[in-house]
Amino acid sequence: MNITRIRTTAAAILLTLLFNAVAAPAVAGKKNEYDAVCDHIEERYEAKKVKIPFMWLARAAVGIVKPAGVRSFKVTIYRELKFSRESLDTEMRSIMSEAFSKEWSPILRVITRDGEQIYMNMREHKKNVKVFLVSINRDEAVVVRAKFDPDKLVEFLDDPKVFGVSLDGK
Repeated sequence: MNITRIRTTAAAILLTLLFNAVAAPAVAGKKNEYDAVCDHIEERYEAKKVKIPFMWLARAAVGIVKPAGVRSFKVTIYRELKFSRESLDTEMRSIMSEAFSKEWSPILRVITRDGEQIYMNMREHKKNVKVFLVSINRDEAVVVRAKFDPDKLVEFLDDPKVFGVSLDGK
């Protein structure tokens, strides 16, 4: 082996060890709220995640175009949940209070007569707003996180256009 190859290999090994030492504490830290709630639904209720075709493309497009002020979003759908109606609300409120930092405010909690449960939290993030929604109905759940610019949303609601094309029929 020549000296350049040895140095390159040694540098790669050193960088890998350095990266692992720095990245390990970050990975071992607290999960974000989205992952914590999703993991709870998957593990506690033995839920099966539904693959949404081309979701990556939709998320990329929203990140570029930012329609109606939406900066980013994430959606996960689950089927075949196994839970007790009696304990679901208590469990969801508990996991959400553990997962969310104090910057988040619970703004909506609905339990219908049919047993559907909806939870919504919100927080300001610089000039944007982040919303987090969980909807559980019978044996299905949907978890949504979105970040949007409220000023851009108001502009869109006043004059709904995407790529210059009016959506209100005017």
